[in-house]
Amino acid sequence: MLRVALTGGISSGKSAVAFMLRELGARVSQSDEVARGMMQLGQPLLHSIAAHFGLAVVRPDGSLDRAQLARLAFEEGRLDELNALVHPAVIAEQARWLDSIGQLEPSAVAVVESALVLETRHMPAGGGEAPWRTRFDRIVVVSSEQRLRQQRYLSRVGAADPQCALEAAGDFQRRLEAQWGDAEREALADHVLRNDGSLQDLRDRVAILYRSLNAEAMDRQNEAM
Repeated sequence: MLRVALTGGISSGKSAVAFMLRELGARVSQSDEVARGMMQLGQPLLHSIAAHFGLAVVRPDGSLDRAQLARLAFEEGRLDELNALVHPAVIAEQARWLDSIGQLEPSAVAVVESALVLETRHMPAGGGEAPWRTRFDRIVVVSSEQRLRQQRYLSRVGAADPQCALEAAGDFQRRLEAQWGDAEREALADHVLRNDGSLQDLRDRVAILYRSLNAEAMDRQNEAM
């Protein structure tokens, strides 16, 4: 099995690439989806978040108020506190997922999509230094011009009127500043996907990438036999 980390900055196109890789045959785990599932009502991670941040982040029905949590994290400078709770739990869950894929499909291309693969400091116990080096065989970075990324973000959050657009632009900037820049990621990447063109252009690039990853996964399985 080939363990692949798929990463990139906010609105770079990671999710689109993950979807394309899944269509081509890769097994894909998306960190945001995993985290959302672990924050559902009754889950231990939700209890940990509520205990740390208080009942202000919990709705009357007991579910997580994501908007309030995002405001605390990004507007009040508490993102690192949130990451310290969420990242170890999500990383441990994805490690279990990778193990299960490896047992069931030894020739699989198993992709973990996450914005903070490289820069996260919060690991399960025993994570070690630069843990991504032991978690993954290949790093794929999706990069795009900041102007395009902001346009995509504003479109995604539906910032139609000027006031909403202004607030969304500020939110984009805060999230951007909380992450590494493209140059830092690309310096550690095995593959870089530029996403400055059309959707078809990105699809063509992803198809070429998948052929390379799939060939490496097959080679690894053959060597292990």
